[in-house]
Amino acid sequence: MKKTALVLLVSTYLLNGCHSNTPSNNPTVIAPVADTAKIPAVRPQPIDTSVKKDGEVIRKYANGVIKEKSNYLSGRRQGECQSFYPNGTLESDDFFTGGLLNGATTVYYDNGQKRYEGTCTKGKPTGLWKFYDNSGKIIRTKDYGKTTNNPAM
Repeated sequence: MKKTALVLLVSTYLLNGCHSNTPSNNPTVIAPVADTAKIPAVRPQPIDTSVKKDGEVIRKYANGVIKEKSNYLSGRRQGECQSFYPNGTLESDDFFTGGLLNGATTVYYDNGQKRYEGTCTKGKPTGLWKFYDNSGKIIRTKDYGKTTNNPAM
């Protein structure tokens, strides 16, 4: 059950936008997207056919606030990525390689506190992950290098 919950959290995170530190003078701006989303499997993202070029892509909510800043290569997220809540607060900051989470990932509550943080390798959680309550206190850890759950701290 706990493993399923984490997979859902990580999968939900895959929907979020991203930002690359690679400079781009002409980011692609895509029409506003709905605030609802499907939870994808932890697999490479399908090629995004709405992205017509490699480089930075900015998606916005209907209210004009940036939803995600993503860098794309061959239609898939590539590099550091960021997504935002409708109020503009950072929701997630992570790293993609070929459309898969690959590197550090941090997800935040809408109040700016960390929700969880960890590392993914080829789309799967690896190493020590930390989970926080909405005040920033660690409530649980999980080591994906081991087969058992760590107790809550």
